[in-house]
Amino acid sequence: MVSRGRGHRRGLRPGNRIRGDAQQGRRLARGVEPTGLGIALVSLIRLAQPPPVTGLGTILNTACILIGGVAGLFIFRSISAATQRSLRSLLALVSLVIGFMMIWDGLNGSFPLKLNRSEPTSGGAGFQVGDVLEPVGGKAARSARLKVATIKAKGAIATLEIIEPGDYSDKPQPPIALAYPNDSTGPGRDATVKLAFNETSRGWLFRGYLLVLMVLSLAVGKWAGTKIGIQRRLNAIGASARNKFTKATEQADEKHPPNEGFITCTLLFCVGPMSLLGPIQDGLTGDIQILAIKSVMDGISTMTFATTFGWSVLFAAGPVLLYQGTLTLLASAVKQWLDALPEAALLLDSVTATGGFIVLCIPLLLLEIRRIQLADYLPALIIAPAAVWTFLR
Repeated sequence: MVSRGRGHRRGLRPGNRIRGDAQQGRRLARGVEPTGLGIALVSLIRLAQPPPVTGLGTILNTACILIGGVAGLFIFRSISAATQRSLRSLLALVSLVIGFMMIWDGLNGSFPLKLNRSEPTSGGAGFQVGDVLEPVGGKAARSARLKVATIKAKGAIATLEIIEPGDYSDKPQPPIALAYPNDSTGPGRDATVKLAFNETSRGWLFRGYLLVLMVLSLAVGKWAGTKIGIQRRLNAIGASARNKFTKATEQADEKHPPNEGFITCTLLFCVGPMSLLGPIQDGLTGDIQILAIKSVMDGISTMTFATTFGWSVLFAAGPVLLYQGTLTLLASAVKQWLDALPEAALLLDSVTATGGFIVLCIPLLLLEIRRIQLADYLPALIIAPAAVWTFLR
């Protein structure tokens, strides 16, 4: 969020505003996202837990940019430096909590439910002893498999044997139907079952192995990111956007071409680490916490930019929607491929835990405690699941 000081386009003391803008611009060029208050929004998301919708985080981000731009044009004109510091502190606290939660969820396991008991409620008809079936519904990295142990008259199921407990994060809701695996057909039909699950967790030794592997992946990812120059390139783009905005604030009384606001906001909203990490997390896990924070930050930033550039900042919502939406859809396609693997839960958890470590660095940047080349760690999001696939599957 760019500091506006006490001056704005129609106000006094533009020098204070320019100095504040330049200071915030330097922060953006170092790879820090614009700041704002996402604590209430994140809390609501954690409590409500709505059904996951692919791309919901990007849609929210786009909406906040539009709302912030309209608010900047017609309602708000400036945000004091003291308010900005308070918002940064609150956002740092939220990022810290989310980072630790992501690490814990990744190490503990996102799919802790395993089937431990099954009882037919309707035996159906036409089944044979030895038929392999699976329950319909629920959210599973690996579906449970049941084998018909005994039957009654007309092929009705009497008892079932569990041959694969599966890995579930959400239980199937009753009535739970039974079907042949992989959408295949068989002689049986119309059977339903009552299921009970055990909530399991990974052992501490395994969690320790996974933690060490994530830390090593971050180290290798940082080395690779530095060699590629990810943060250096993003800094150059951020510096370009910063210079555009600084020149615009120095010429506050002049009219600016419509493309200036569009280009500046597009660059700043699309080059930060959260604009990459957030869509990946959304597509892989359906979790939009990172994008929820980014949405509020971008909305408040757009509010500030609108007072300088005018209505052109609203068009920056288009590239954000296209860029982040594409990343989300690609991550979702990868998720569908991963779901076919028994190791899907472990691979996704490695991404979650690694992302948590990256999120933990955000408070250090927001509070200017230490300068961290955050974007250089992004290759670890690929290295971590590759390492898990190699050493822990």
